[in-house]
Amino acid sequence: MGWRGAEERLEVRSMADLVIRGAALCDGTGRAAAPGDLAVAGDRIIALGRVPERGTREVDGTGLVLAPGFIDLHTHYDCQLFWDPFATPSPWHGVTTVVTGNCGFTIAPCRPEDRETLMQLLLFVEGMPLETLRAGIRWAWDDFAGYLDALERLGPGVNVVPFVGHSAVRFRVMGRAAVERAATPEERARMAAVVRESMAAGAIGWSTSLSPTHFFGDGTPAPSRLADAEELLELAAALRPLGRGVIEVAPRSTIGPPGDKLEEQRFFARLAEASGKLVSWAPLLDNPFAPGSAATLLAEAAELQAAGRTVVPQVGCRPLEVRFDFAEPAFYLENNPVWRPLMAKPRDERRQLFADPGFRGELARHSFVAGLAPSWDRLVCRMPQSAGTRAWQDRSVAEIAAARGVAAVDAFCDLVLEDDLRAQWGVVLMNHDEAAVGEILRHPAGLLALSDAGAHVDTLCDQGFTTYLLGHWVRDLGALGLEEAVRLLTSVPAERYGIQGRGRLAPGHAADLVLFDPTRVATRPTEMVHDLPRGQRRLLQGADGVEWVVVNGVPVVERGVPTERRPGRVLRGGS
Repeated sequence: MGWRGAEERLEVRSMADLVIRGAALCDGTGRAAAPGDLAVAGDRIIALGRVPERGTREVDGTGLVLAPGFIDLHTHYDCQLFWDPFATPSPWHGVTTVVTGNCGFTIAPCRPEDRETLMQLLLFVEGMPLETLRAGIRWAWDDFAGYLDALERLGPGVNVVPFVGHSAVRFRVMGRAAVERAATPEERARMAAVVRESMAAGAIGWSTSLSPTHFFGDGTPAPSRLADAEELLELAAALRPLGRGVIEVAPRSTIGPPGDKLEEQRFFARLAEASGKLVSWAPLLDNPFAPGSAATLLAEAAELQAAGRTVVPQVGCRPLEVRFDFAEPAFYLENNPVWRPLMAKPRDERRQLFADPGFRGELARHSFVAGLAPSWDRLVCRMPQSAGTRAWQDRSVAEIAAARGVAAVDAFCDLVLEDDLRAQWGVVLMNHDEAAVGEILRHPAGLLALSDAGAHVDTLCDQGFTTYLLGHWVRDLGALGLEEAVRLLTSVPAERYGIQGRGRLAPGHAADLVLFDPTRVATRPTEMVHDLPRGQRRLLQGADGVEWVVVNGVPVVERGVPTERRPGRVLRGGS
């Protein structure tokens, strides 16, 4: 019955530090929200339901929803926390706990002589500016334990749950050979030992990447891509004796044929069997080139989970949209064989090419818009840079061409020149079909994630997936119920990853809370800012309707305004 008839509370002697009154309590379990109060003492929830005692601080929650703090399972905040301990903008969107170190890319363990190599890897794989990394990371460690100690000394604004990355482990054990060959049995054993040491220090598990898109600037593969099946299985087995652990994988066949993905998912089931732990892989998105493949993979994942081999695909609720312009180097263009040579030219030469009829003719002959987009109607002008082009914001090239009465390639090149290469373009690559995405989100075998926060800083911007879910999918489309959406953001990730004492509103649980207005909650339009170390740029999204965010009992957002408080913790082992 819970607070619907009686108050739930702990026996405490101290007065509540914070009481939120009259909110709709959405406890994270999926059960119906109901009006009530919630009291906090120190860093814990002490009562919910009817709270007659006054608190040191009182907040009126009338008309608002009170939920557990949201958990973002797929971030790359490992580096950003050193120059931005608040992990912006995630807490603005109600996120109170972030899981770092995904896809095998971490900055620990790392010998001093290997720091530049790992930063180069983050530049080319995760789109983090090298100037920012060199200026912003406060190197003070050698092993994973030292890295976690450095994070704790820093004092993050949100809770941090870290993976140890396979590529870093491989480079630590093998040196340069990590990007040249398979490991020997002795090297595999040493890597397994480093994983166990990192787990003892507080890693929640280990992560890896098999993706062919993950490489250094000269095409050298990321270290984890050289791992054979024996190595992966041995690292998985390193977790078996432990009482906890998660394995996270960026797969080899992200956009390959469905049969390849099914075969790879079955290998992940072998990792789950060898480790006795959950294996989560990412991303699983609706792919227009392989209709129905996501549903097939989720159906098989459900069968594997039922059989005790817990393989869980990570799914996203936002369209996978990449951003770029032709003025500055961009991750998306640097990985495109058609556009990389153009971006290597001086800006004057780039302008001349866009004006050249021969170059335009060459572009027109390329299929899929020279690798930029599936079609001209999927290539959209997101951030025009002049008064003369502002009318075309959020219009596709196909629409602009029709309105101007010119060929699509001319409309595109003309607009690039009119904005002196600076207009930002966006292209939705996957998750374009909302009906298909809705089915993926509702499937119980999946796990909602994929913000990629902290990575691809000027190319992707999905840190606001939580407010997008609540605003777009719940309120605007009605495709998910409020309580179910909150469950997907809170108790489901906490339970799947073994993050203890979080993800629910319950006495004794950590006071990680988000108080939001369900009628206004939304993700604001994306903007470009230059707030990274050395003035480097990134995409940023604010939030509407998120009124209060509390981390371990301390507000980090008050009345919609971020504070400067840093009450987060490094949750070693997820506890």
